[in-house]
Amino acid sequence: MAGSSRRERTPTIAPRAWLHTSLAVLFACSVGNGEGELTGVITDPECDLEGAAVDVRPNFFVADDDREGVTIRVQRGGDYLVFSDGLSIGVADAAGEVERLGTPVAVGPEGDVRMTFHYSHTCAFDRDRLATVLTAVEGTITFESLWAPEVDDDQLETAASFSGVRFVDPANPEERFAVLDGSFRFLFNRGRPAQRYP
Repeated sequence: MAGSSRRERTPTIAPRAWLHTSLAVLFACSVGNGEGELTGVITDPECDLEGAAVDVRPNFFVADDDREGVTIRVQRGGDYLVFSDGLSIGVADAAGEVERLGTPVAVGPEGDVRMTFHYSHTCAFDRDRLATVLTAVEGTITFESLWAPEVDDDQLETAASFSGVRFVDPANPEERFAVLDGSFRFLFNRGRPAQRYP
């Protein structure tokens, strides 16, 4: 849009750091089999999105343990984050979340559960900027089951649901945001790395 450029913005550290972490995790995780939904609305004037409907229809599920935590990725197709629409969820204390399955857990940039929404398929990737990523700042997620190898390495299912979670661009929360509902259920599939080979 005229008069608007992503390069003019002051960069924020948290979303970019989370994106880099998510990309790094991609190369160490296994793809699971499952199903999910991810719908809602998004507003991003730079992408000509004004309350536009979102329907990701995820069919690609990834989980990876990171010491005490678990990182989950739910998206449409198996492409890189910078070319896809989807959700990344970081659970800092997987054992703790297993203890409170069925209980809504607050999400947010400082919480035990962090969520980001990337929509670089809807808003095409531009080499002059990083992938389009919004950070969850309000809402809850409820885990029905969670793969937590430190607790039970044989329990391979992860399932969760959420409604009305608000995602924003921390640098411009009033103009770039999304409100999403979703659910997913998948089985961790050992031995199927998500790493791409030439």
